[in-house]
Amino acid sequence: MGPGAAMRPEGAERSAVVIAETVRRAAALAGVDLPAARLVVGAAGAGRAQERRELEAALLAHGVARRTRATSDGEIALAAAFGKEGGGRDGAGIFLNAGTGSVAFARDPEGRVHRSGGLGWQLGDEGGGYWLGRRALQAAGRATDGRGEGSTLLSRLLAALGLTDFGALIRWAALASPAQVAALAPHLLNAAREGEAVAQRSVEEAARELVALVGALARHFPEPEPLAVATGGGLLRPTSPLLAAVRAALAADLPRAQLARRTVDAPLGALRLAAEME
Repeated sequence: MGPGAAMRPEGAERSAVVIAETVRRAAALAGVDLPAARLVVGAAGAGRAQERRELEAALLAHGVARRTRATSDGEIALAAAFGKEGGGRDGAGIFLNAGTGSVAFARDPEGRVHRSGGLGWQLGDEGGGYWLGRRALQAAGRATDGRGEGSTLLSRLLAALGLTDFGALIRWAALASPAQVAALAPHLLNAAREGEAVAQRSVEEAARELVALVGALARHFPEPEPLAVATGGGLLRPTSPLLAAVRAALAADLPRAQLARRTVDAPLGALRLAAEME
C-alpha cells in the first residue's frame, strides 16, 4: 500500500515517515481513528535490537499509535506461519525466506525466537535473489570468455535489460544496485526450469545454502521429533524450481523436516503479535 520502508543503519526516521503515512492512509480508508492502541511493524532490516528501538521511538514520535512494536518482516511471517493454534508443536517451527536476500527464523518449543542468515548481500544472503542474479551474470561472463559452458543466460539477460551485447552488460552491472541484480534471479530460475545445466547447478547450490539456514536452527528443536518448516519470499513460490530443490535438499540433509504447503499470510502474523502486546 505504500513505498518501501526497509530499515538501514541510522535510517529509522526515513522508514518511520513512510510507515506513518501508510498507516494514516490505511486508517482513513478503514474509518479508524488515530492514534491506534497498538501498532506492529515488520520491516526488512529491523531484525536487531538497536534498529527495533530506533524505529519504535520514531513511530511513537509520529503519533500514529500509543504503543508500537517493531520487528523484522521475517519474524512477522514466523508468527503467521506458526501461531499457537497451528504449525508445529505449541507454535514451534522454522520460517525460511528467500527474496532479494535470505534468512530463516525459528520459534523453539519454549517460545524463544532465533534467526540464521539475513546478513545482507555484502556478508551473506546466500541462495537469495542477489546471490542468484550474480550467479547468472557470472555464468554469462564465463561462457563469453571461454571459461564456462554455453547457455542461454546471456541472451536472456540482454533481452530482459534491453541491451545489445556483453560489453553493455558489463557497463550495466558496474552501476547496478543489489535490487537490480536480484531482479535477474527469475531469468536463471526460468533457465533451470527449462533444463539448462548451468542454471540447474546454481539452483541446487542455492537450495543447499537455504537448507543450511534451516539446519543451523534445527539444533533448537529436540530430536527425533518432526520439524515444521514453512517458506516465503518471491523465490520460493509453489511453482519455483528453487522450492523444488529446497524440498529435495531437506529430504536428503534434514529428513525430519516437514515442509508446509500452505501460504503464509504475513498480516495475520502482525495481528497475532499485536494481540500479545501487554
